[in-house]
Amino acid sequence: MANRRGRQDGWDSGTNVGEFDGHSRRVLSCAFKPTRPFRVVTCGEDFLVNFYEGPPFKFKLSHRDHSNFVNCVRFSPDGSKFITVSSDKKGIIYDAKTADKVGELSSEDGHKEDGCGKVKKTLTCPGSGGVEDMLVGCLWQNEYLVTVSLGGTVSIFSASDPDKAPVSLSGHMKNVNSLAILKSNQKSILSSSYDGLIVKWIEGIGFSGKLERKVNTQIKCFAAVEEEIISSGFDNKVTVHFKDTFSSFKLVSFLHFDTHMT
Repeated sequence: MANRRGRQDGWDSGTNVGEFDGHSRRVLSCAFKPTRPFRVVTCGEDFLVNFYEGPPFKFKLSHRDHSNFVNCVRFSPDGSKFITVSSDKKGIIYDAKTADKVGELSSEDGHKEDGCGKVKKTLTCPGSGGVEDMLVGCLWQNEYLVTVSLGGTVSIFSASDPDKAPVSLSGHMKNVNSLAILKSNQKSILSSSYDGLIVKWIEGIGFSGKLERKVNTQIKCFAAVEEEIISSGFDNKVTVHFKDTFSSFKLVSFLHFDTHMT
């Protein structure tokens, strides 16, 4: 819901079974309790978590336990609890029937134990730690833990073996304009897109990493020669990227050659 109000309609009859108000700013997330007695919870940019009973659903109470935007709310599969997560780096657990607060997951020391659970493992997603690596979503799907970053990289962890390196899925966000195959390893393919991103692919596997460049200028064309990548851009420069190995796919150094249009 991208506004301050919401409503719920029956899927079979289309009749209105509840109105959801009580927020003074945008609602960012909502969740429906999957078991009886049914409940609906909403949260938003006003730092509020609103609780509704029904059907027909009516406002019951509000919590203001967060000190920043409340970004997401979800019920547990058995419908006994729900959790809210916020930009204040906290997760708060509530009883799903009464909306009473039962626990808190804090950002201090990872998550602190308070009777609601103990941290078993902190997972670190691959990346340089820049803005594009900021996680904006996560999901526990059967035997897998899935995260997605602001830059569009999907990381898939094994829930049964969290120490195992995650499988990363990613690609280009803009049009691909060049391709090159490494002569030293013809199963490795490099592609570049209009926004200056260079991605490495491995035949039979797929995405294998992104080239970390100091300046992401727009690339017009490029070529791969042994352990070097040569690119030309719309800034009238030819850039040579030197690499120790393509397996790490991180930029070691580079040279610029200015060209002039006559």
